[in-house]
Amino acid sequence: VSPGQLYGDVLYFATAARAGWTHSDPRPFYFWGYFVGLNGLWVLVPGLLLVDASRQLVTAQKVLDRPRHKGH
Repeated sequence: VSPGQLYGDVLYFATAARAGWTHSDPRPFYFWGYFVGLNGLWVLVPGLLLVDASRQLVTAQKVLDRPRHKGH
């Protein structure tokens, strides 16, 4: 889900930038506070979740890659 969310966010910001930000309010507080700040959360949260999942996968793979010693 997180990669899909990030893809949607990139498209959202890219299309707005390509249109010259014509559909956003030009007032600085609205643009930076609402458009960039609040929508930026939709980039930050999935990004953090992807980093956390990647770290957990690396840890799990290291455990599985350890040589196993057979005890007799």
